[in-house]
Amino acid sequence: MTFLISISLWLVEGLLKYQPSTEQNPPTSLPVFTCPSCGSHHTIKNGYIHNGKPKLHCQECGQPFVINPTNKTRSPDTKQLIDQLLLELIS
Repeated sequence: MTFLISISLWLVEGLLKYQPSTEQNPPTSLPVFTCPSCGSHHTIKNGYIHNGKPKLHCQECGQPFVINPTNKTRSPDTKQLIDQLLLELIS
């Protein structure tokens, strides 16, 4: 009888000490991107743009978009140089 009690106590202690391993190895989750047009989270990857940033596509509204787009414009000096060179080629 004492043998059964000691086994049951051992099992209860083991169950009380048990901790799932989710704290040590948390599950990896995929990043969730929000559509800037409709605010939906139903997006899929749709390739990459020229500088390597991922291009996404919203499944709700169909709008393609890029996360943190960079709008690089030419400086006024560069634009003036381009115009000057084009005028020289045309003339």
